[in-house]
Amino acid sequence: MKILKNLLEDCKHLLFIDFEGTQMSHEVIAIGALICDCDSSYIPSNEYKTFKCYVKANAPIGYIIETMTGITQSKLDEEGLTFEDAMLKLNLFIANKTDKLKVVTYGNQDVRMLMTTLSKVNNPSPFLKEFCNFLAKNTLDFGTFISKYIRGKKNEFISLIHLRDFLKIAPSGTSHDPLVDSMDLYNIFKTITSHKEILIEAYTSLLVNSNLVPASIKNLIVDLVNGKSVSPEDFKLALEIYFSWTTLMEKNTNHKT
Repeated sequence: MKILKNLLEDCKHLLFIDFEGTQMSHEVIAIGALICDCDSSYIPSNEYKTFKCYVKANAPIGYIIETMTGITQSKLDEEGLTFEDAMLKLNLFIANKTDKLKVVTYGNQDVRMLMTTLSKVNNPSPFLKEFCNFLAKNTLDFGTFISKYIRGKKNEFISLIHLRDFLKIAPSGTSHDPLVDSMDLYNIFKTITSHKEILIEAYTSLLVNSNLVPASIKNLIVDLVNGKSVSPEDFKLALEIYFSWTTLMEKNTNHKT
């Protein structure tokens, strides 16, 4: 898909990753990941490997996070690794696919949690700093990318769950499990890169319904969607209406009030 080309930079491997973190300190407490190859159109392969581990944190998990994820302090005590050991394990999981690898997340919170957790490690090893920076540097925030084309009814950024439902993709399991969320992200990414008509339809709907498009121009888009002819003169007139002195004055008045 050409619109992803500049973001993916001819990558050959995709790491879909999701972190769960503590409620207040935003330290990583669980990691879920899926790695696969992709073709020249960035369509993920059907063959993939998955990864999951728990991570011990310095701060309490928090009631909301415990309720949402089902991760308890006792689980972290029994199964949790140190952050460095978790990163070592993740590095082994990635193995020889670090070259031309892109790390795909949904939203920017995952990178923030990663770097926040690193900042709370006393005397982090050179490996830990280098590996965390490598992941952050090679991250593609797919949520921000897709929000240009698919948004909620009120033009809001939509959650991973709502995007999955919008695309009619069956859930991989219970949401807010980091492995399930990374698998859902893989399925979403694969659906969109494999079927560009889905994105075209969604973007058309966004243009028609979005409040970000001026009414005079939106009317032209609606005409085009309905099969009517629109001329360059029509477009020029719509722009003149939008940028007319009266319209600009109304905008300034509304802004002040």
